Amino acid sequence: MKSRLILLALVAIAAAGCKKEATREKIEDKDISMVPTVQEDCYAYKKDGNTIYMRLKKDNTTTVKGDLEYAFSEKDANKGTFEGTVKGDTLIAMYTFTSEGVESKREVAFLIKDKTLIEGYGEVEEHESAVAFKNRSKLVFNSNMPLTKVDCKK
Repeated sequence: MKSRLILLALVAIAAAGCKKEATREKIEDKDISMVPTVQEDCYAYKKDGNTIYMRLKKDNTTTVKGDLEYAFSEKDANKGTFEGTVKGDTLIAMYTFTSEGVESKREVAFLIKDKTLIEGYGEVEEHESAVAFKNRSKLVFNSNMPLTKVDCKK
């Protein structure tokens, strides 16, 4: 009789342990599916001593961030990071960069066209210690220096 009770108790404990393990697996599966997927693409323009390089990181939302470098012939280079959003075919972001040891912020815009980014320009104004576009609907996208998709630098 005692041995049956002990055997029954062991079976109950083993069954409870298996049930907890199955629950743990389901929770872990949910955690994995909730982790945002990050896609990284790089774009560059290089001609006549002018270089622009962008490393763009997108998750499964409209948020984007990355690194951006401008090096124009006979001008001071600037390098920094940006964070913004993609709405339709347009990327709008705040670019925080350093040039000649001074940190600045300015809004940037790019039209996304196939595997190319085309920078947008427009009238700007100082806004909360950053330079921002006055009216985004009046941006002009100039394809003189298109950034084309490239392999990312290591």
